[in-house]
Amino acid sequence: MAPETPFPGDPDDSREAIMRATYCALKQYGYAGLSIQRIADEADLSKSTFYHHYDDKHDLLTSFVDFILAEFTRVFSLEAGDGPEANLRTFVRLILDPTTAEKVSEESPASTVLGTYVELRAQAVQDETIREKFTEVDRSFEDQIAEIVENGVASGVFRDVDPEQTATFVSTLVAGQTFRQSTRDDDPSEAVLAAFDDYVRESLLRDDA
Repeated sequence: MAPETPFPGDPDDSREAIMRATYCALKQYGYAGLSIQRIADEADLSKSTFYHHYDDKHDLLTSFVDFILAEFTRVFSLEAGDGPEANLRTFVRLILDPTTAEKVSEESPASTVLGTYVELRAQAVQDETIREKFTEVDRSFEDQIAEIVENGVASGVFRDVDPEQTATFVSTLVAGQTFRQSTRDDDPSEAVLAAFDDYVRESLLRDDA
């Protein structure tokens, strides 16, 4: 039986239908069992329709990563506030504890595809195309974090820290916990988030902020 899709409503077009079908196929068969035919079957589309949008499985999977990244960016834009401190905490919590989202009525697909996202990322060890895509994803996340930190420094909320260096540290923390969260029976997210809150308070916030 195919897994239930976490995406609300009907897909807007065949491209989105393929993205949703990719999630279902990854969930049901894993990366090793993923095939264009299985994705086409999940989407109830012909293989010719698939090839109209994507050159091959690699092209599809890199687009799927972009799809999930776009979903996260959408949710963050809804949750973001006016202050850099709150925005930095929100950015990290939306990845490590997506249930904290308050302004998204439907369950966020970004939270439910965590396992498939990690499984895809693991392929980057041997697959140069996937590795290039996740390098791009990491840089995108780091750019967003660096912008938040830079705004915090400029507004006097954060100390005079290096935004890029801080972004690298925070994104590495998040990536490491994402893998732990998806590959352990227990979930240490609460302890990690508490430690991150301590880091923000003790290393980023100005004493007079």
